[in-house]
Amino acid sequence: MTLPNGLQVGIGVDVAAYPQGSHTSQRDFWRTLISRLDDVVEFITLEDGFAAAGGDGLDAILLANWLAPRSRKIGILAGAPINHLEPFHVSTAVATLDYVSEGRAGLFAQQLRGDRVLQARQAIGALSGFPTTDGPALEQDAKDGIDVIRRLWDSWEEDAIIRDRESFRFLDGAKLHYINFQSAGFKVLGPSITPRPPQGQPVVAAVQIEGDDASATADVVFIGSDLRGLPDGPKAQAFFVDLDIDAAAASVTDFVAEVGRIATSGANGVRVIVRDPKRQLDHLVNELLPALEGASLLRKPGSGTLRERFGLPAAVNRYTSAA
Repeated sequence: MTLPNGLQVGIGVDVAAYPQGSHTSQRDFWRTLISRLDDVVEFITLEDGFAAAGGDGLDAILLANWLAPRSRKIGILAGAPINHLEPFHVSTAVATLDYVSEGRAGLFAQQLRGDRVLQARQAIGALSGFPTTDGPALEQDAKDGIDVIRRLWDSWEEDAIIRDRESFRFLDGAKLHYINFQSAGFKVLGPSITPRPPQGQPVVAAVQIEGDDASATADVVFIGSDLRGLPDGPKAQAFFVDLDIDAAAASVTDFVAEVGRIATSGANGVRVIVRDPKRQLDHLVNELLPALEGASLLRKPGSGTLRERFGLPAAVNRYTSAA
């Protein structure tokens, strides 16, 4: 089957998977990676390795802010374990990324589970019982974290910045809003210390977890190749199927056939999980992606904001609309 527009294709990279070397080798690796992917895929997700047993590597959001001005088109979704980090800091960092990337930013909302939770507790140190190891509490923290992050993005109205030198007024205080959020785990007063991002609401993406409210509130959802969880009716979210390619060179024929199967499912696209980008990049860029294009399965990367490219509606500021 061929599609007139094809599927959107993104790449998933675990930041901690790349061996830590000299600063020069790390800069060269990431610069090369983003430049080679910039014109050929729609987006990249940078999974943060916080509290990974083998070492957590670079901070994904800081890395994303370094990569953004070294790219032109690719959407960059920076990972953060939202059930273990302060949502205020995540919100401001991703808002900054949206400015640096000129509207190509997103948050890859990760949830630490299992052994990673224990590793995180050891890394952070128990502070009055935080972080908890209770599963339902962690899921609630993740859901609340996304809510807080979104509210903080809205806490500045579009025209809050005045910059009137004659009157010495640079902000309209009436257009900054307290979010006054409180849950069982934490409370945040706000407003943000970063103006409303260019997209209004940068894209929020998450891996689908059955019965999890946090992933259900994401704009972009990554699902397994079994396609369970893909809705039958109209979709308010964009759904991408995760394809994990082996470190060994994947069969081009099998890869195209698998993407062809996904193309009939109604998914928006695929996210190719690259476990060893240093070894797999040439095979991906020179063989797999051209094969998808030849089979009319690959949609060329779009332009405009990342929200627009995912087909998401324009973000409405909850505080402006409530006024």
